[in-house]
Amino acid sequence: ESEPEKTAPEELEAKKPEFSEPVSEVPVSEVPVPEVPVSEEPVSEEPVSEEPVSEEPVSEEPVSEEPALKEPELREIEFSASELEEPDLSLLNTNNSSEPATTTEPAEDAIENAVEEKEKITRAIKSFINGEKDNAPSATTKQTSAGKQFHDRRDVIKALTTLQTTHKPRYIPGETQIKTDDFKHALLNSMAKMGNTSMSKSLNAIDGRTIDFVEMLFGAFLRDENISVALKSLLLELQIPLIKVAMLDTMFFQNNHHPARNTLDTIAHLGIGIEDAENTLFKTMQLIVEQLQNTFEQNLNSFHTALTALSRLTAIEKAKTGQQEEVTQKAIFKEHARQVVLNELQRHTYKKIIQKELKPLILRQWSAIMFQRFIKYGKESSQWNEIITLLKHIIYSVQPINSSEQWVLLNNDSDILISDIEAQLRTTRLSPGSIDASLTALREIHARLIETSEFFQESPDYSLAEKSLDEMMLESEVAMPEAGDPPHIQISRLPRDVKQGVWFEIYNGENKALRRVKLSVILFDEAKLVFVDRLGNKVIEKMADEFVEELNKEQSKIIADHSIFNHALGQVINSIIR
Repeated sequence: ESEPEKTAPEELEAKKPEFSEPVSEVPVSEVPVPEVPVSEEPVSEEPVSEEPVSEEPVSEEPVSEEPALKEPELREIEFSASELEEPDLSLLNTNNSSEPATTTEPAEDAIENAVEEKEKITRAIKSFINGEKDNAPSATTKQTSAGKQFHDRRDVIKALTTLQTTHKPRYIPGETQIKTDDFKHALLNSMAKMGNTSMSKSLNAIDGRTIDFVEMLFGAFLRDENISVALKSLLLELQIPLIKVAMLDTMFFQNNHHPARNTLDTIAHLGIGIEDAENTLFKTMQLIVEQLQNTFEQNLNSFHTALTALSRLTAIEKAKTGQQEEVTQKAIFKEHARQVVLNELQRHTYKKIIQKELKPLILRQWSAIMFQRFIKYGKESSQWNEIITLLKHIIYSVQPINSSEQWVLLNNDSDILISDIEAQLRTTRLSPGSIDASLTALREIHARLIETSEFFQESPDYSLAEKSLDEMMLESEVAMPEAGDPPHIQISRLPRDVKQGVWFEIYNGENKALRRVKLSVILFDEAKLVFVDRLGNKVIEKMADEFVEELNKEQSKIIADHSIFNHALGQVINSIIR
C-alpha cells in the first residue's frame, strides 16, 4: 500500500494540471476572451455522450508544508471560453450607493449651487456688464462721455462673424487667462478693414464688458483641470460664437437650457476620455465645431444643428464603447474567477495531505465546477457555498485519522460523501469514465485509511461520534497566513467618490504621462480596481491601498464629469461678488 503524501509545490509545477473537460452548466453563445485557453470539451448540466479524459501520471514527490496549489498551476487549467455560462456582470461591483457615478468637487458645491440662483446671477452679470460695481459710472454714461465714437453693435456682430472662421486660438499648457486685449485689438482691426469705420472708434462699454465676461468664462475653462489639453483648444474655437450669443441674448447666461451652453457641455462630456487630438472622435467633434463656425451668423439653428450632431455622436460612442467594455469586463471577471478558485484551493489545502490519486478530482473536476459556480452565481450564493463545503469535506476525509471519533465519522459518512460528490459531477459534461475513475480513487483512499488506522473497530461504536463533521473540520483547520489587510478593509479606505463609471487622471509610472481612464471594475475579493480607456479597453489595474496612496499624494485624481459651463460661470460670479 502506498503512503499518503503531502502535495509539494514542485510536484504541482511539474504536473501542470489542466481540465480537459471544463464545466458549463448552460452553454451559451461564444464570447471572445483574450488570453484564456479554450479546451476541447465544455461542461454542462445537460447529459451528453461520453468522451474519454486523459489522465496524466503524477510522479511522487516529498512531503511539503506549503499550500497545495499556486497561481501558475491554476493558469494552466483550461476553462472553455466559448461555451461557458455568461458571467453575471452585476456580481463584479457592489457599490454602496445606487446613485449614478457622477462627481462634483466638494469645494465647488456652493459655487455650482449659486449657479442655480437665477436672481443672484442676473444681478451679478448686470452689475458687471453695466459697470455698476464700486459706484462706478454706468456703461451708458461712459459710452457718451468725452464725445467718443463707438461702433454700432450690428457692425460688431458682422466683424465677429468674419473673425470666427479665421481666428484660431490654441491652448498652451499652463495658460490660465485669455488675452482679452489682444482679441479686442484684432476685432477693431477687422472692423477697420471692413470699411465705413474709423480706427478712432472703440467698442462701447457694454459690448466691451460682454466680451470681458465671456473671456472670463473661457479663462475658467483653461483653469479647469478636468478638461484635457486637446479639448481646451477645441473649446477655445467657440469663443467668438459665444460672444455673439451673449450680445444677441441678454438672458443667455441665465438660461440653463440654451443650445450654446449645452453644446459646450456635450463636447466636454463626450471628450472626457480624449488624451490627444489624433483620434477619430476628436476629429469628428472638430468638424462639427468648424461647421458651426462657418454657418453661425445670428440664428441659433447652427447651435441646434451642432448639438443634434453631438448627441448622435454621443449615442454612437456609448453603444460602441459599451459593447467593448462589456467584453473587457467579461474577460476580467473570468480571470478573476480563476484567481478566486486558486485562492480557495490554496486556503483549503494549506498544510493538508493530498494523495496523488485525488489530484484529478480536485485539480480538474472540482476546480472546474467551482469556476462555473462563481461565474454564474457569485461568491455569496448558496450554490458556491455548497460546492466549497463539499471541497472541505473531500479534503478532510483523506487526512490521517488521529482519533476514534474521526475514524467513526469517516467509516459512517464515506458512502454519503461519495454519493454527494457523484451527484455534482454527473451534472457536468465530464466523461463518465473520468468521473468513475475519480470516485473509485476516493473510495480506495477511504478504505485504506479506515482499514489501516490504529483506531480501526470491528464493531464501530457510533456513540463516539459526539462532534459533527463540521466541528471536527474546524478544529483541524490551519489558518493560511495573509499578507496585508483583508480585501474588504482595503476597499473601505477608498473615498466615496471612487465608484464604477467615474473617470480619473491616473498615475502611470514615473516619467510617464498621466492617463485619462474610467473605473470599470471593482474586484472586492482582491481589493483590485480595473480601469479602461474611452474605447472600453483595459488600460491598468491598481490595488486599492496603492490607489488610495496615489490619491492622497495627488498623483492620481478624479475627473469631475460636471457641466463645465455651470462650473466656470460659478467661478466668474463668485469672483465678481468678491
